[in-house]
Amino acid sequence: MLTLFAFAYISSVWLIGGSNVCGAAMGGREDPKSDCVLTNCEQLSNDIGKAECCGNQVCTGAGLCCGGQAFNPEEGTCCEVDNGHNKTAVTKGLSQKVSSCCGLKAYNKLNDICCESNVAAKPGPNAKCCGKVAFDVEKQLCCGPEGLKEVVPKTSTEHRCCGDKPFNLRNQCCCTVPPERLKIESINSSCCQSALCGEKPYNISSGLCCDSTVVNKTVPDASCCGKVAFDKHTHLCCGPHNNKTFLQKDSSGHVCCGHKQYDPKTECCYEMNGSLEPKQINSSSCKKDLCTSERVQNQCFGQTSYCLAQSGVLCRKGTLYKYRDDGEVCSAGGTHPSPEQHYCGRELYLPEEDICCHGHRHAKNGNSHCCGGEAYNISDPKKKCCAGRLYNLTGQSGEKYYNCCGSLLQTTESVCCSSEFNEVLYSKKSGFGCCGHQYFNASLWSCCAGRLSPAKNQNKTINESKLLSINDLNESDLCNKMQIGTVDSVSLYSIVFRDVLAIHGRNATMTHLALPHILETPDCCSFPKLTPGKIYFFDGKNVFADFNHDSVLQSLYFIFSKCYGP
Repeated sequence: MLTLFAFAYISSVWLIGGSNVCGAAMGGREDPKSDCVLTNCEQLSNDIGKAECCGNQVCTGAGLCCGGQAFNPEEGTCCEVDNGHNKTAVTKGLSQKVSSCCGLKAYNKLNDICCESNVAAKPGPNAKCCGKVAFDVEKQLCCGPEGLKEVVPKTSTEHRCCGDKPFNLRNQCCCTVPPERLKIESINSSCCQSALCGEKPYNISSGLCCDSTVVNKTVPDASCCGKVAFDKHTHLCCGPHNNKTFLQKDSSGHVCCGHKQYDPKTECCYEMNGSLEPKQINSSSCKKDLCTSERVQNQCFGQTSYCLAQSGVLCRKGTLYKYRDDGEVCSAGGTHPSPEQHYCGRELYLPEEDICCHGHRHAKNGNSHCCGGEAYNISDPKKKCCAGRLYNLTGQSGEKYYNCCGSLLQTTESVCCSSEFNEVLYSKKSGFGCCGHQYFNASLWSCCAGRLSPAKNQNKTINESKLLSINDLNESDLCNKMQIGTVDSVSLYSIVFRDVLAIHGRNATMTHLALPHILETPDCCSFPKLTPGKIYFFDGKNVFADFNHDSVLQSLYFIFSKCYGP
């Protein structure tokens, strides 16, 4: 059972000017420039964008193949089941970035669970499977023999299963009575001197059942630490469930911090590089707040399938050519010395009259900019560029009702959840909200500063946290005063920026601001997770990223080009 990026009949080639006949899979992208008619996969020419041959169709850009069906992993998931006869299916409306496969159906593991090839909604954050149904381990038990299990209420943390019924460990026991039948009795009954550990009977007065293993009690109220019994008054059992460490307490006040222990009066438990470490309470680590985060390496999702074509390179029959410093340029025939002429892909172009977009030449028309391999007038309200994909907005109201979500176009029926490294489009659901790029069920989870935790109570209001995009600002907000700077540090109530410039798109001006520059954040939880050392745009209320451009210089050039009118 796999989530697939591509399979079956995929033949990876490199195209220039290939016409995309997988329009349904690719969304509303405008037809790319074409110099040939593609009727089957043998007629593929050259392009700087990778393409797949899916059955008898050509899929460019993010389009991939699922068996013989074309799909876009930004808005669908491909699942495969191999039970002697290989089967594949596409689940639409769920990005492959956040999905898993349950048989041939994709689901979001954050809110759903796969139980025996059936997708079930999670009744709680720590849900597990009981046969084909899901149950909340905090409130329910899964009792009964294999194949006949049922979900029953769990009225306390001391309740366990006795056959298909729950019992309380404090005042009851589960006895085996002839013929091999389980019965719930009072703790004082004679049969309660023995109990079952897995399938092995043991004496509960002297033994303890730890992970289906009988161990001797060290003290009357001994507890389990993995498969070891310990005295919780003198020792600690620290670490995750499947990797416990048995420690002698340094003092009665010491508690666990990962696999170690610490004194909350003099130390804090600090998360560093994915592990928990005790630190002195007056150290800089203990003073850092929850709204900071470690830098996460930015990378293409998956292996290489989702990386957009790189500017300044040309691919010819599977070979990558780069423009060279000595004046050589790439063309259809390879590389040639050309000290005076300029090539765009395999075509000669005049920089004063043309614009070159990823190997495609276009005549300049007004305020022309590139969007992937296409050129468009950024002043045209009917055009929208989303991460290299150009859309023609057919609605009467222009771009104000259409936002980008990665390379997809968001409408009023969808929701875009975004973190620093991902933008994911979801179908809108009641009772759900964004936490970074995750779309969470508010009855299961709560969100603070881009981090999810199990919901402790049912709030009527949903606290969301996502990184906003400058590409979705209306023109008046984009073109007025804004700042750009590097995050220096983050606390509960403010963000400190350095290297801050005040920009004004309408006037095409930039002014450096004195340090320190502090943005007040009265509600830390509503702000996204920010990375110290990274550059962001911000105004008096919000922080923005630019998902559409690769550098700050490109972002500034876009803003000034769109806003400035001398």
